[in-house]
Amino acid sequence: MLSKKKLVRISELKPGMISASDITFENKMLLAKDIAITESAIEKLKQNIIVDEVEIYVEDTSEDPLTAKIETVEELENTFNEFSYNLENIFDTISNLKAPEIKEVRTFSEKIQEEFNSTGLVIKNIVFHGSGNDTIYRHSVNVAAVSFILGKWLGFSKRDINLLTYSAVLHDFGKIKISKDIINKEGNLTPEEYKVFKTHPAIGYNFVKEIPYLDSSVSYGVLMHHERMDGSGYPLGIKEDKIHKFARVIAIADLFDDLSSNRYCKELSGPFEALEIIQQQSLGKLDCQYCTMFLNHIVNYYMGENVLLNNEQCCKVIQVNMNDLKNPLLLDDSGFLDLKKEKDLYVKKLVI
Repeated sequence: MLSKKKLVRISELKPGMISASDITFENKMLLAKDIAITESAIEKLKQNIIVDEVEIYVEDTSEDPLTAKIETVEELENTFNEFSYNLENIFDTISNLKAPEIKEVRTFSEKIQEEFNSTGLVIKNIVFHGSGNDTIYRHSVNVAAVSFILGKWLGFSKRDINLLTYSAVLHDFGKIKISKDIINKEGNLTPEEYKVFKTHPAIGYNFVKEIPYLDSSVSYGVLMHHERMDGSGYPLGIKEDKIHKFARVIAIADLFDDLSSNRYCKELSGPFEALEIIQQQSLGKLDCQYCTMFLNHIVNYYMGENVLLNNEQCCKVIQVNMNDLKNPLLLDDSGFLDLKKEKDLYVKKLVI
């Protein structure tokens, strides 16, 4: 009886396996739920690097799949927390060296790429947990993980992905040189405090560029991650192609974690509004091509997930429309629920 589901890596897929969820790319259906997977579909998945894993149906066993899923998410959360603790120690160590070294950052970045290669779980963990009140270490781990994933989706070379990950790990290093009263302040900063806060990219850049034998692209990503395509960012106020590609990737990952951590400038209704804001920011603030690639891929990790509505109703995500990210098509015990037609309902959160 094919009643349970299992995540299988793309490299392990075989023709004839039954997909347990829809997978779309640029609004085109590549895999349909309850339909046998074909050789051509597997090749398309491999070529486009759309997802790392696909959910398929498997023979029923005594194992409770819900329990297994919770354990997996909790295990990954422990890994995130361990990485955050390690990063704090690394920042403390390199900040006290007369001649900063890249060795520890390189080793740390390699571990991130090894541990966080299950893209779906990483995305879900950040959506579920964000980085809380830790705006330096856990935030940097989350941003590094998402930057690494987005770099792969964009087809960056292995060398560029390594350098991008270094840059993302170090992007907020400058914050440790700023008063904790400013970094940890709840509520809005005063104009003077915000002026000090905005120095952190330059502080980080001036430190990172002194690391011997480190490619300059790493320090450029650190310096420019708050620049915006329309020139409204800081510290340089530069535009478009003058912003290094690593900084354009990190800016998206940075915003995604802030949105998932309730640190955006306004209160969000839920995770789908977060995606909508990234789409809105792609129209002038963030790199449009990079945002489109990010959104086209990430929506696949919301398909099949359980969500809670603002009326406490539990549903499953069936389809996400790129032209209306905030209102997915859902399924509950009574049938389909199209949020486009339900003006008073919205997705409050994802649930395990």
